[in-house]
Parts: sequence; C-alpha cells; structure tokens
Amino acid sequence: MNGQWLEGAGILTVITTTVYFIVLSWRKWCHPIVDSGRELYTPWRLSEGAVLYRDVDDVYGPLSQYFNAVLFKLFGPGMMVLAVANLVIFAGILGLAYLLFRRAWGAVGALGASVVFVTFFAFCPLLDINIFNYALPYSHEATHGMLVTLGLIWAVGRWVEVPGLGWGGVAGGLVGLALVLKPEFIFAAAVLVVTAVILRRRQWPQRGGMSVLVFAVAALVPTAVFTCYFMRYFPPIEALSAAGRAWWSLLLMPDILATPYQVSSAGWDHPVENFIQHIRKTALVVGVLGGIGSWVALGLRMRGFRRAIMLMVAVAAALGAGILADWSANGKSLLGLVLIYLCFAWFRWRRSARWATREQVATQQWRLLLAVVASAMMARMILNGRIVQFGFFQAVLAAMVVTAVICAEAAEWMPNVKERRLSVVLAVAGLLLPGLVWAGMRAREYYGWQTLAVADARDRFYHFEPEIEASGQLMNDVLGVLRELPRETTLLALPEGSMVNYLARLRSPLPQFQYYSFTTEAGREKGIVDALRLRPPDRVVVISRFGLGDFGIVRYGERDGAGRQIIQWVNQNYRITHRFGGDPLATDQRGAYILSRIRD
Repeated sequence: MNGQWLEGAGILTVITTTVYFIVLSWRKWCHPIVDSGRELYTPWRLSEGAVLYRDVDDVYGPLSQYFNAVLFKLFGPGMMVLAVANLVIFAGILGLAYLLFRRAWGAVGALGASVVFVTFFAFCPLLDINIFNYALPYSHEATHGMLVTLGLIWAVGRWVEVPGLGWGGVAGGLVGLALVLKPEFIFAAAVLVVTAVILRRRQWPQRGGMSVLVFAVAALVPTAVFTCYFMRYFPPIEALSAAGRAWWSLLLMPDILATPYQVSSAGWDHPVENFIQHIRKTALVVGVLGGIGSWVALGLRMRGFRRAIMLMVAVAAALGAGILADWSANGKSLLGLVLIYLCFAWFRWRRSARWATREQVATQQWRLLLAVVASAMMARMILNGRIVQFGFFQAVLAAMVVTAVICAEAAEWMPNVKERRLSVVLAVAGLLLPGLVWAGMRAREYYGWQTLAVADARDRFYHFEPEIEASGQLMNDVLGVLRELPRETTLLALPEGSMVNYLARLRSPLPQFQYYSFTTEAGREKGIVDALRLRPPDRVVVISRFGLGDFGIVRYGERDGAGRQIIQWVNQNYRITHRFGGDPLATDQRGAYILSRIRD
C-alpha cells in the first residue's frame, strides 16, 4: 500500500510539473517567422481543397498534414486548434512512455524518466527560439511520430511475448504510419522490428509465419491508402512517390542531406573532432556516475553511523556534480551511454534464458527494445548529440533510458541490503535536482519576456517586445496592411513566410514553403522564377528570417541558389509600397517590405 501511495504521489508530481510548464508557456510555443508557418499554412490550404505536393509542398510524409487539415475542417483554422490537439497527443505520449518504462524499470524508473522528459524536453526553451516543443513544434510529425513509435514499442513488445495475429497486425499498422511520417521514425521502426524478430525467433522458433504476413500487409495499408488518394491528381508513380514522400524525397533530392545545415546538424562537418568530443563526454559521465555509484556501494557495505556518513557524502557529491553540469549543453554523452547499456542489456538477455524466470526475461526484453529505439532515434545526430533543438524528440528516449537505468536498475547492481533502493534514489535526486531547478528557472525567465501579442483570436500568440527581437512587431505591422486586401489576393513571402500567408489568410501562388537551401540550390531557383512568371503574385512580402547564416547565407539574394534570381525578378516587376524597420535582406537587421505588382 505504501508503494502505491508513493507512486501516486510521484505521478501527481509529474502532472504538476507538466501543468507548470504548460501554464508558463501558454501561447508562446511558436515563432512569427521561423519554421512555424508551414505547420499552419499547409493544413489550412488542404482544408480548403488544395492538394499536398501539388499546391503546397512538404519534405515529409502526408499523414500529419492531412490529420491537421481534418482538424481545421472540423473546428475551423486556428493555431490553438492544433495546439490543443498536440497537447492531447502529448498526454498520450507521456502516459504511454510511463507505462513502457514502468514495465521495464518499475515505478521508480518510470517516474524519474517522466520527470526528465517533461522538464527538459517537452516545453523548456533550451534555445533562444522556442519551436522545439510538444505543443506547436517546428514539425508536427515529431509529436505524431513519437506517439506512433511508443505505440509500436508496446505492440512489438507484446508481439514478442504473446504469439498471435492481433499484435502483429497492430505493430504492422504502426510501422505503416511511420512510413508516412518522417525518416527518423522510419529508421527507428526498422531497427525495432529487426530486434523484435530476433527476440521472437529465439523465444518462439516454431511460430509466427502467418503473424509476419499480417504484419507486412498491415504495414502497407497507410501507404496504399494515400497512394489511392493521390492517384486522383497524379499518375500512379507520382502518386506512390507522394504517399512515400517521407523517404522518397531523399531519393528525389539527395542534396537535402548534403546541405551545410544538415551536415553540421549530424556532426559530419568535423567528424573526428566531434567523435573525440563525444568519447570524452561519455567517459566523463561514466566516470562521475561510476564514482558516485561505487561510493554508494561501498557505503552500503558498512553499518550504522559509517553507512549514513558514506551515503551523505555520495549524495553531496552527486549534488555537486549536478551543480557543475552545463545542463543546456548536455547530450553529447547520451548516445554513448545508451550504446554501452545496449551492449550490456544484449549480453544479459542472451544469458537470461539460463537462469532467469519468464518474467525476468520479459523485463530484459522490454529494456532492450527501449534502448534499441533510443539509440536509433539519435542516429541523425550521431556526431552531434544534444538535448536542444531536434533533441527534444530525437534524444528524449535516450535521456529517459539513462535516467531509468540509474534510478532503478542501478540498485540491482548494489549490495543486497534494505536501503539500497533509497540510497540510489537519493543520489540520483541530488544529481538531477540542480538541472530540474535550472530548467524551471530558465522557462520562467524566458517566457516572462514574451509579452507582445501577435495576431488575434485563436491565432493569437506571444513574442518578445521589439527591443528584444523584432519579428513579432514586424508581423503585426505587415498584417495590419495585408488584412485590408481582398481574400483572393495572392501573396509571395520571402525568404520564408508561410506564417504571413496563414495569418493574413492569403494563399501563395507557388507550393514552396521557403526560398533558400534545398528548394533553390542545385539550379532549382531558376524553376521558381519560371513559375513566378507564369503565376505572378499580387503582392510580395520580404521579411527578415534570422538564422540564414546556418545555411551559408550572409545576405539573402547575394548569389544564385540564395535568392538572387528571385529578388532580381521581384525588383523588376514590383515596387515597394510599405517599409518597416531595417533591411530585411540583411541577416544582421530586422525589417520588412511590402511590394505591389507593377501593371503594364
């Protein structure tokens, strides 16, 4: 009964922490320009009859955009419609993650992992741009994909435990959903399924033929459904390409992965240096955790007052390590830690059949499956592991696995005395407490600065005052002009302005959602200018998009592939009617132009 009460108190703590971060961040989950507009403009256009990959483009699979389009169709367009839906999805993610980690590491491991998830990954603004969260992320495939992946882990785990068609079909269907989402989830699903087949064949060597067939058929269903839908608008091969855009785009435009931004994001820009840094960080964390754990183990071998002193020193050392840690820069050790644990878990699983009960074997399998997916999810940042930016979904399972291991499983390695679990939990609490406090304070300070209301009604969100960051005020200024235009007016927003199109409810004549990087490189910019000649927009907005330096652009329009041909065409055919702030083409200034077409 005491254990149930303690677990209930822990769950209440997780819920309270979640509410705290949601309240702090309420309506502050997106950016006026960067990476947020596509996730609103695209479903709005689809809800009005546009076709994905024809009228509006995307680099990921069709599932998330059409799911959000259905929400807009049912409830009307509105930023808060998607935010509320994603918060419901987040509740499912958190609940499912808790059940999975509880099955693998018990209540203590699940609670520790859940607190780390909510505090560092869900809503905490670890960067100066808060588009990496579970309410309005830069890509809604991230939230949808996390729910699908966790559901797949559960289905695959049950499929390994219980031979039969049911769980095989569920697992296949979830793999099929991953295939129409995002490459990271496709890779993780593939690695997970291979691992599950290995586990299953050892446990049930004479069964599973029909189950595998059901799995395969179910996995094809989502792609088949979308292919049939797109065949209404495209030839069969193009329809299949559209349905499989989550992976097919990498074949159509392989230079997407070769852009400087993607190369540096994965750490391949300085591979040797980054690899050595990962090794050093991993060795440092292993040393700290090993030292604290050894001290706890030594203390548990003592008795009375000496044991208490030793454990107090261990907790103090853990607290000191937590205080000295740079929590915002953590993450480079995560992949190394998970891979080390994965090797250990694999070895332990292989030996478990000789000495363990069926329940213990099942526990080892769940741990192994979670560790496999955690490592697979970090593949895209293999030499640049981080909890910031894409780490909010790519590194979260790795962080949760590491937390669960040191919270719960580490006690299994300690001397078998009554106080071992409490001792480990206290040491872990000392280690994590400074980070949890830091994250709470960081969120409170960051969100406290966001007081400027942008847009209105269900699209209202809050951004920084212009003296801190001018994008929000620029958006309000631009919207004040554009909202006076007729709804049939077409608008081109440069270099990235889907949010302008969405908030003004003015469609773009072109399908692209940005006009730099892979959409304009490799000669593609000329195709965009040719399309503009055929479908010239009524208005053009040029509004500052900070961070273009990450894509090798110092000034937008400086060269071919970086907007020069587009800007030249605009200057020849349009005149500036409104100016706000500085030069929007310069990456070190903040400003906006509104241009009107010159009529012959």
